[in-house]
Amino acid sequence: MISRRQVIAGAVAGLGGIGLAGNAVYQEFRPKLLLSVMNFHDQPHSLTVQLVRRGADEWSEGLAWMEYIDIEAQPEDGDVPRLNFPAVAPARPYIVHIEARSNNIGDREFTYLPDCSGYDSPTPGLYIVISTEGEIKLKGTGCSDDSLWY
Repeated sequence: MISRRQVIAGAVAGLGGIGLAGNAVYQEFRPKLLLSVMNFHDQPHSLTVQLVRRGADEWSEGLAWMEYIDIEAQPEDGDVPRLNFPAVAPARPYIVHIEARSNNIGDREFTYLPDCSGYDSPTPGLYIVISTEGEIKLKGTGCSDDSLWY
């Protein structure tokens, strides 16, 4: 005969498994993040970009995406060089580490928080901009009137 403890333990284990499976399904259906790099500076740049989940205990657990990026200089009379990386990771809060591997423009770290939600909103985007002064800036897709580009 099954004891009351065995029934309760089985129910708790079953509900825990359902909860974990539900979280995995939710993560799978999050919109994917578009990452774009633009260079307005008159020199080419090499960057290492990392998206790290907030609250991770170890770097290897938290790393969601990493890429080594080489982007050409802004031509005097041409379009701004732009590199797009579609669907790099689920749209969620990240710590964005940007390491400049060229031209002494410095390393930067930002916190990215997605603003858009729902299926009819624009694709969540993360935009890394190298300004004409060679400064690295981060912008994100904004949906509401009270949102800020940071």
